[in-house]
Amino acid sequence: MINIINKIEKIPSIKFSLSFLIVTILFGILFINLINLQVVNGNENLFLSSTIKTSEVTIRATRGLIYDREGNWLVVNKPSFKLIIDLTQLPPEKEKEVVSLLAKIIEVNYEDVSKDFYNKAYDKSNNRVKVSQITLLNDVDRDKILSIHSQIDKLPGVYIEVSTTREYTKSDLYAHIIGYVREVTAEELTNRTFSVGDMIGAVGLEQYYDEYLRGINGKRIIETDKNETTIRELFPIEAKSGKNIRITMNSDIQEHLTEFLKQGIERNNADGGAAIILDVDNGEIISLVSLPSYDPNKIIEGLSMSEYQDLYNDPSLPLYNRAVSMAQPPGSTFKTVVASAALEEKAIEPSTVFDSQGCMEIGAGYLFCEVGKAKLGKLDFYNGIARSSNIYFCNTMLKLGIDKLDEYADDFGLGQKTGIDLYGEQAGVVSSKEVKKSLQGEEWYLGDSCNTAIGQGLMRVTPIQMVGWVAAIANGGIYYKPHLAKSIVDEDGKDIEIFEKQVVHTLPISSNNLKIVREGMYLVVNDPWGSAFPLRGLKSDPAAKTGSAEAYRNVNGKYETQGHSWIAGFFPYKAPKYAFVVYLEFGGWGFKSAEVMRDFLKWYENEYSTQ
Repeated sequence: MINIINKIEKIPSIKFSLSFLIVTILFGILFINLINLQVVNGNENLFLSSTIKTSEVTIRATRGLIYDREGNWLVVNKPSFKLIIDLTQLPPEKEKEVVSLLAKIIEVNYEDVSKDFYNKAYDKSNNRVKVSQITLLNDVDRDKILSIHSQIDKLPGVYIEVSTTREYTKSDLYAHIIGYVREVTAEELTNRTFSVGDMIGAVGLEQYYDEYLRGINGKRIIETDKNETTIRELFPIEAKSGKNIRITMNSDIQEHLTEFLKQGIERNNADGGAAIILDVDNGEIISLVSLPSYDPNKIIEGLSMSEYQDLYNDPSLPLYNRAVSMAQPPGSTFKTVVASAALEEKAIEPSTVFDSQGCMEIGAGYLFCEVGKAKLGKLDFYNGIARSSNIYFCNTMLKLGIDKLDEYADDFGLGQKTGIDLYGEQAGVVSSKEVKKSLQGEEWYLGDSCNTAIGQGLMRVTPIQMVGWVAAIANGGIYYKPHLAKSIVDEDGKDIEIFEKQVVHTLPISSNNLKIVREGMYLVVNDPWGSAFPLRGLKSDPAAKTGSAEAYRNVNGKYETQGHSWIAGFFPYKAPKYAFVVYLEFGGWGFKSAEVMRDFLKWYENEYSTQ
């Protein structure tokens, strides 16, 4: 029994001794290696540590593509070369010499390149920006890249980045919708999601959906020796490509509406114009045109500062999206809103008659008149809107009251942004007692009410607002949010995420009263006295309302009273599918815009007659 106990007691002792021996050996090995590293090979390892360089390389995400509703490419990515300058490697005293040589090699004006360099490399206080690198030029020609390489030893801090750049395949048609990209600024680089040289949306859908399109950059951490030879790559993070977007627009319709609007502008000596076609059942924009326009490809290829300033200061405003940003008096198109409100408030009935004797006195000897003081006689509602009688709608307004109209104007989306997926939209102005007091410091008079009734005075609307309210009249009272993005699509063009239609609200107007307004708009086209007579007899069977809004135009340094031309409507009359608006800036009478829509509808009927 004693021997067995002694054996049991010796077992833990043996295990402890064995463990102690193993630990001692391991520490001995570590100690020998430490001496070897620090003493035997210390100088060599110190040299290696001082010559090995670790750097982080950004792997740029591929930006998502943009398609039209039929799946045609509107934006693609193409290989390109960027001319980069690393400011940490370019001494300030060498700047002029390097920029001058670069201008000579790439055959551009030194003044322009120099100005671009200093605008990017220096802040407003004339201090160098804190970022290490700037992009001097995008999309540089391959032959010029080879010339730069041949003299790279004379160009400290200059190097070439192989990248991609955007190409807008239908730039003349979609500039104001898709927009273009630009390089991130020094201030934006404080956002950790950006890297030097990243391209982000500047305007249009490129800007609005930038987070969808941009993707997420990856990175590689690379160790190189003194000869810049890569020793190893650590922790690579793959880039995640941006999402592809399909939009609601039809390129065939966009092309032809653009051409007919351009002809209308030239024919009527207008300053510019806009046109929109919208699906009344969901708010999808089928076409949106703003003229004059510009070529975004030229901007991203690299306009000089002076060239961009010329474009920016062009008096024809090619960078300005008139469809969403141009707020102007709507003229008599606004009578459709007044009529809807007056019928709902029972201020008038379809049978209500007012007598037009050319002019009417509305207080203090002030006369309110028809166009040309024409005596139109006794008019019911249908005749009043068909002949666009100012007297009829002045009387209607006096019964309705400006305060009540303002409530309905809000329901029709006026004085507020529609929420279209484009930045830069203007809210416009709704005439009211408060607005007049604020802007002009004056009280409200009866003449103000009558001016408002015919879309003059302080009232300001945009084309996108106008097509929105007409669509709500056409579809029976549902106000949809206008939108351009239709879906997110995969690499094969298949929808993977749908942008659903959004109901903003329902108009507080009965279906019967909206039907009466639609009947009135039908007569504007088809009545012998109707002002939208150019649309008469078309197979598409449109209903509409024209407008001629007085405004002041600068002609040879003098301001003259001229008119903006409007038409807004829908087709076909019996089963409305599309709402439309055409605006000609200083284009004259409303029927001038109707001529543009007539030309488009004739083409449309022939092209889509069986669809």
